[in-house]
Amino acid sequence: MRYHQLKDIYQHVVEINQELNDLYAHFLENTKDERTRIFLHYIIEKQAENIIDIQKLISDEAIGVLSTWIDEDIEHKVSESIISFKENSDVNITTVLDVTTQIRVQLNEWLNVIKALMPSETVKTHLENLIELQSAKSQQIIHAANRMDDI
Repeated sequence: MRYHQLKDIYQHVVEINQELNDLYAHFLENTKDERTRIFLHYIIEKQAENIIDIQKLISDEAIGVLSTWIDEDIEHKVSESIISFKENSDVNITTVLDVTTQIRVQLNEWLNVIKALMPSETVKTHLENLIELQSAKSQQIIHAANRMDDI
């Protein structure tokens, strides 16, 4: 189906973030390096906070914004990428960062496509806020990885 409401887009972003958290848990189960395991524990916690933040963003959103119709398919390539990364069993911090960056870039590119389709400046602003939230969370993870290198 091509037509969706903005709330469907937001919900898909939540689902992608949950899939990403599940991927981190998969990595944690299969990784033996202690530093990477510590980092994965941290990133799983931060990802859970990110999901809560997005859900709060959705619940705080005005009904008029959430019910905005969009002529765009739900992007499933991000989910497919996450599934393909599960083939990696024993990862290191660099691999986790690469996976996270790739997923975030794909997700934000898709959200930017949707933003460009929006005639309403209000909806564009709300999508920009979501994109900025995702980017800030990615920067937080990169910063944590850099701090792990200092240890």
